[in-house]
Amino acid sequence: MTMAPDILDIRKVKNAAWSQGAVHDQYSYRNSHSDLYLYINQWSDMETYLNVGYTRWWQRHSSTSNHLRLIDRLADALLALHWNSPHRHDRRLLDVASGRGGAAIRAFQEYGVKVTGVDFTEYNVRRAAANARKQGVWSDVDFQMGDAHNLPIADEAVSLAWSIESPAHFKDKPQFLSEINRVLKPGGCLAMSELLVVEPVAKASDANKEIYDNFLKVWDVPYLESRESYLHAMQKAGLKVVQVEIATKYNLSIYKRYCQWFLALCKYSSLYASYKRFIREKLNADLDNVREHSLHSYRALNAGMIDYGLFWAVKE
Repeated sequence: MTMAPDILDIRKVKNAAWSQGAVHDQYSYRNSHSDLYLYINQWSDMETYLNVGYTRWWQRHSSTSNHLRLIDRLADALLALHWNSPHRHDRRLLDVASGRGGAAIRAFQEYGVKVTGVDFTEYNVRRAAANARKQGVWSDVDFQMGDAHNLPIADEAVSLAWSIESPAHFKDKPQFLSEINRVLKPGGCLAMSELLVVEPVAKASDANKEIYDNFLKVWDVPYLESRESYLHAMQKAGLKVVQVEIATKYNLSIYKRYCQWFLALCKYSSLYASYKRFIREKLNADLDNVREHSLHSYRALNAGMIDYGLFWAVKE
């Protein structure tokens, strides 16, 4: 595959404030960006599931079931691929950046897949282990510390792998894909869900570049790949992409609407002040931080510069 040089230019647009420590702090409730999770946890179990979900028009989005639908969407297509692979009887899954364990637990409970989860944030690993023990699945679902750029897994050791919405935080996404290729057996299968930048929109003007930069900062993301740059990186890593779905309308568009409603509420100063006190007392969260997160997320989503992609690939 040949590719015009400017397709990779988006990797050069970096969040100068990003650090691995900032990602740890976000997921350990140690920086202002983590207040969003405390806020959303009123409706969805953010201590178990961290993905944005997958919701058709007739389904309710603000509940834990939307997280499960995304996991199932990835798992159904991944296992369909796996059934046609040389390793169809190997029911072990590597979950890269496994977060708080919800996806791994779901994979075992719903699909009978044993899972090893790897995450580089200590809080997530401890929380995921606690969730697995609470669900009584610890013997079949385990978690360990590890870096997606240098996985603590032997060469060609697994036949199934996924990473759900986590690569956005990785400093070097092509290196992560190379690691996936290294640990997968030939014919092994990968599923991934990920935030994507729509490069022409993000780079269209100085105003759009500022909106994009603020989006990266509130999410503690170093940079985002585009759909095109991911396809190129997967092929370069030795992974054959067999299916792609841009699922923005099933999650990010809904999240944009929620942000819009919340920001409209914020315009009523007396109501906002009362609500802020209530959220502080109930959730120990600062509503100003949630407002900042919502504002910068809404601006980027409303401009159409962020997509959400699902990818399935096979190691050639």
